[in-house]
Amino acid sequence: MIITTKSGKRGDGKISYEGYTSVANIYRKLDVMNLQQYARYQNNLAVAIGLPNSVRDEFSHPELLGNGTNWQDEVYQTAFTQSHQLAFSGGKDATTYYLSGGFMDQQGVLLGSGYKRYTMRANLDSKVKDWLKVGLNVGTGITNEKLTINQSYTGIISNALLQAPDIPVRNTDGSFAGPNDNSMAGASYYNPVAISMVRDNTLVRKNFLGNLYGEATIIDGLKYRAELGANTEFSTQEDFIPEYNWGIQTHNATELWRRNSNWYSINVKNLLTYDKTFGKHKVTLLAGQEANDSHWEGLNVYSTGAPVSDPATVNMGSTIRVTANDYYKGSAALFSYFGRLIYDFDNRYSLSASWRADRSSKFDPVVDGGKKQWGYFPAVAVSWKLSNEKFMENTRKYIDNIKFRIGYGETGNQQIPNNRYTALLQPGGSGLGSSYTVGNMPNPDLTWESMQQTNFGLDFTLFDSRLSASLDYYVKKSKGFLFQVPLPDYLTGGSSYYGGIESPYSNIGSMENRGYDVTLNYKTKGESDFSWSSTLVLSHYKNKLLSLQDGLILIQDIQTNGYMPVSVTNTVVGQPIGMFYGYVAEGLFQTQEELNNAPIQFGQSVGDQPGETWLGDVKYKDVNGDGVINELDRTLIGNPNPDFTFGFTNNFRYKSFDLSVFVQGSVGNDIMNLTWRNGTANSQLYTNQLVEAANYWTPTNTNTDIPRALNGVGNVNNLVSTRYIEDGSYARIQNVTLGYTLPSDLVAKIKMSRIRLYGSVQNLHTFTKYRGYDPEIGSFNQNVLLSGIDNGRYPTPRTYSFGVNFEF
Repeated sequence: MIITTKSGKRGDGKISYEGYTSVANIYRKLDVMNLQQYARYQNNLAVAIGLPNSVRDEFSHPELLGNGTNWQDEVYQTAFTQSHQLAFSGGKDATTYYLSGGFMDQQGVLLGSGYKRYTMRANLDSKVKDWLKVGLNVGTGITNEKLTINQSYTGIISNALLQAPDIPVRNTDGSFAGPNDNSMAGASYYNPVAISMVRDNTLVRKNFLGNLYGEATIIDGLKYRAELGANTEFSTQEDFIPEYNWGIQTHNATELWRRNSNWYSINVKNLLTYDKTFGKHKVTLLAGQEANDSHWEGLNVYSTGAPVSDPATVNMGSTIRVTANDYYKGSAALFSYFGRLIYDFDNRYSLSASWRADRSSKFDPVVDGGKKQWGYFPAVAVSWKLSNEKFMENTRKYIDNIKFRIGYGETGNQQIPNNRYTALLQPGGSGLGSSYTVGNMPNPDLTWESMQQTNFGLDFTLFDSRLSASLDYYVKKSKGFLFQVPLPDYLTGGSSYYGGIESPYSNIGSMENRGYDVTLNYKTKGESDFSWSSTLVLSHYKNKLLSLQDGLILIQDIQTNGYMPVSVTNTVVGQPIGMFYGYVAEGLFQTQEELNNAPIQFGQSVGDQPGETWLGDVKYKDVNGDGVINELDRTLIGNPNPDFTFGFTNNFRYKSFDLSVFVQGSVGNDIMNLTWRNGTANSQLYTNQLVEAANYWTPTNTNTDIPRALNGVGNVNNLVSTRYIEDGSYARIQNVTLGYTLPSDLVAKIKMSRIRLYGSVQNLHTFTKYRGYDPEIGSFNQNVLLSGIDNGRYPTPRTYSFGVNFEF
């Protein structure tokens, strides 16, 4: 329920309250095997992969079995959210204020996930003199988040899809269940309900921010403003795993990861602004200086052996063994000068120009006299409002507000870890005692990444301004983009735990984005009982890597079943970044002739024994034409970037009813569905699969695209290939809201000014051919080179909200 109240006359202050509750459910579930299907599948699979002695006696009559445990039903829940916000605002004479406080408690649709937030905010502005204004803005917040592990082989979602349905959630004594037969020791998936309930993984953040300003009018049109801001955050993450015994899966010692970190920053800004109008000329000049100083520190501790079942009762006593203790500390600073000119003549011609110089401590202060620290970023834009010319007066009833825009601007990026221009020390790795080793490869030539964008735009309106349009075409080039060089282990020494060193960061190349944005808006006059407005936004872009330093290879890996890293994307010059990378699959071998005439597959001879290529195996394309299939035949197999994206908003009103519908989507992008790969692997016993996995190739079932079953999660049939690339296009009814406003004469009788009842649905329906939970994938771990990869993504829920607005 949503309630809003307002009272008081202008200047007397207002009180408002807003609160709501909503309920969310998982939008769609994947079709995994129930117990009957699983039993038949396991019996057949044991024979197919050459383990006939592993056929289980309890599965001898699958028709007598029930549905078993549906792990998706067990881990996904109906989630409730409540939110409340109370605000006070008002003013008297030359002083205004705003105070607010809020609370939100949000359950996650995945068991064990959730989010709580507490916020407070206060703003105070006062004109203490005719020439002086002062103000204070402060805010604070506390968030408490319960985290789950997703998008990984060990994630709850992967376990829910692949855990066997013959394992119950709990034993008869109420304890969590697991596989109880030593013959199932190879079962590598855990009870996902138990993981959700037993593992305590929380992240608590406490932040405070404040800003104090004073603004003085020096002479008419000339103002000086000084600002002092501060921001700080304290965070604690605890990940606690107690002892447990889930059948043959045991954990004999508690584990606690604790990460404490805090940071603060101070920001100082000085602004001088001149704003004046001379007849038809309007001029705004701005000159400014800004400095930001940031500091942070943290402590990561890993301990085992605490004789407790609750992380809150852990103390670092003698019974606990601390095996890792990592303390870090750092600081960074940014110093800037900037200026801006805005000129307008007769509301027809305008010019805007700016220049900014930034000095960052993240780059070497010595090389080239400190020039690497500085970045310079100019910008200029001009516009012409054609419709305001006298010769256009007769066309305004047909087309109006015509405006041409041209702009060029540069921005910079310095978002890399601190001090990577120099060598850092780290504690010695495993077996190195208390020694210190070099932690990274330094690069004193590091400098700013520069992004340069040129934009051409056109605005206009039609039909007495009922239809408006905005068209933009842009070219954006990034030069010297910052990235950690992906050096192989034989150069870095591998993980720092074993004494290895981190690869250097470098300005490794340049790339280009070209695209256009189109915005169309139509609205009725609103003179009748019915009114309508619609907004359509279309966006298209093409991304291309222009150059790359020293022929670097930007192949990116991701972990899949069995903790096996597999290469999934490659970024090469002349192509978009993050292109999917793998083999081209050309169906399955169906005849002996096909086998005899095909290139040798990964050095395997032709035959039906393990390690040989046989009928029903995937037939891979010889991309380089050398007569053999090996890793040299990997190529670009898909593009995660869409042809275009769109958003379509419609607002309707009829008398006291209002309806809002928002549809958004993407067209032409690919998705790498590793969830489907895991769910159709047909490579090991005691693992559940998607229902379609049972349709694997056999001599009597050749009309299928799923290869024959082979023992081992690393078999060549499951290599990353075009088999796992799917069309990610979709259209989603993102939001629908229907409201009704009660008649004003009825509302007035109870001394209110307005009451509105409404209901809304988020994620009502998604039209897509994608077989996963959700086609809107995003980037894996915020890595732009790993976009569009589904490895067990947290699904998007459908949310229902019902509410009422009150105004006094």
